[in-house]
Amino acid sequence: MTQQAMTQQGVPNRSNTTRSAPRSTLWLLMAALACFALTGCGFTLGGPSTNTKEAPMPTTEFSLLNEQGVAQIKESKSIRLDFRTGALIKHEVGLPDSAYGPELVAPRGQKFLLSIVGSEGTVTAETDHVRFTTTDTMPTLDIIYYFLTADTGEEYFALVREGVEKYGIDRADAENWIDSVKARPDEKHEYVLTPGFSPGFGVTYDLRYDGSKATQVIIVSVSAS
Repeated sequence: MTQQAMTQQGVPNRSNTTRSAPRSTLWLLMAALACFALTGCGFTLGGPSTNTKEAPMPTTEFSLLNEQGVAQIKESKSIRLDFRTGALIKHEVGLPDSAYGPELVAPRGQKFLLSIVGSEGTVTAETDHVRFTTTDTMPTLDIIYYFLTADTGEEYFALVREGVEKYGIDRADAENWIDSVKARPDEKHEYVLTPGFSPGFGVTYDLRYDGSKATQVIIVSVSAS
């Protein structure tokens, strides 16, 4: 009992001080036992918590592009990027604003499954090479490049027509180019098709056909415009 409480109840006289001592001792013993019981059950009376367990790390459905994220991409052979705002925010993919972004190259003979999510649809592709365009003063990665390859002319033309169907690339432009290549299949033909915008961002096919080579390449760029 505190001195203040004793004052409020009246100071005891000499005649009853001895008789009240056992009762005070009993009260203190009961309080100590209660405190011990609470502490034994994991409670503490006052003071900061001693629980040092760290909060779980946040998770995301999209790929990170920092060192840990690239390791996960290479292990899973899968890349999923959020382009709904027309750019990748560097800090949201684990990069500082001064970063240029990684160059993702699959092991020889393997490919990544790439998904780029837009506000109106998703670009999907199997590719062995993905890279990004930015500067060391921009907080975003504004252009994503990836490469499509084909071993025959017909496979190559099928990739071009798939871009027309899935992403809104100009059909007449694509078919005119295909006809010109078929007329001179042994020559080199380079052409940039009119882009499509059906996913909610621009998808441009840069066609690099060379009849003297076994593998034909399309450089696809994804950007807001």
